[in-house]
Amino acid sequence: MNCLAFDVGGTTVKYGVIDESYKVLKKDKIPTPENEEKFIDSISEIIKENISNISEVSIAMPGFVNFEKKQYSYGPNLQYDINFSKLVNFTDYEFYLDNDGNVAAYCEYLLSYKNKFSNLIMLTFGTGVGGGIISEGKLLRGQGSAGELGHMLTSNNRDVLCGCGKKGCYEASVAASVWTQRCSQLSLENKTSELAKRFAEKNVGSIIFDKNLNLTNEEKNVRDEIIQNISDGLISLFEIFNNEVFVLGGTMSSEPFDLIDLITSDIQKRYKFPSRIFPEIFISNQGEDSGIIGAAALAFNE
Repeated sequence: MNCLAFDVGGTTVKYGVIDESYKVLKKDKIPTPENEEKFIDSISEIIKENISNISEVSIAMPGFVNFEKKQYSYGPNLQYDINFSKLVNFTDYEFYLDNDGNVAAYCEYLLSYKNKFSNLIMLTFGTGVGGGIISEGKLLRGQGSAGELGHMLTSNNRDVLCGCGKKGCYEASVAASVWTQRCSQLSLENKTSELAKRFAEKNVGSIIFDKNLNLTNEEKNVRDEIIQNISDGLISLFEIFNNEVFVLGGTMSSEPFDLIDLITSDIQKRYKFPSRIFPEIFISNQGEDSGIIGAAALAFNE
């Protein structure tokens, strides 16, 4: 049978029906509901629409989850508790729950890298920054919530308050939402620049990583600051986990422009690794579907 999989973000809930060969049979999305009651009602309605064609429901959440109790407790971009046992016909299907970064990492590992690497770290750039760690071929969970990479304290800007309550978090300086904010600010300051014109057309923050654009000095400084902040986080993770590969995904996966080239060049310029090789960096192969496919993959394999 199939799995009805959900990838819940701070802005949007993506969902799809996935078969056991990881083919997406159908997919759609809805705005993220504003409280638990509306969330349960919305998800229950989707389950009722698909109940005859599924045997599992799997949900990826943007924060802390309790696997045993089937509860979501908190996330900086979704700040209310959810008791999933309130879902419609809860005992009529197998239910699975995990962190969104974990399922995205598991998806990429299982479908693209399992036969190449045993140690993989994935970061997802969206409203925040999610993360997932594959260590020796297994998803690293710690006591349950390992992999919250977006909340490492890496930023020099201690004035920026993250949604988690700390200052200086990784996601507060490098999330895709930050790229968009910075592009919007730059566009207002210089409405005739190439960046401003392209940003008006595309409306994606990753446009700042397009090396074909003739950026002003201020725009270059902003781009370099973002790249250096991303690089510093990757360096720290490599020193801790000694991983073989990084995979970057999230909302920017379809249009990363020259992000990887810029990160690679920055790391090569600023850091040396005597007797070691820094991991390769790739863009997610599954793109924005990695969350729903990964949620389904966990349901089929755990």
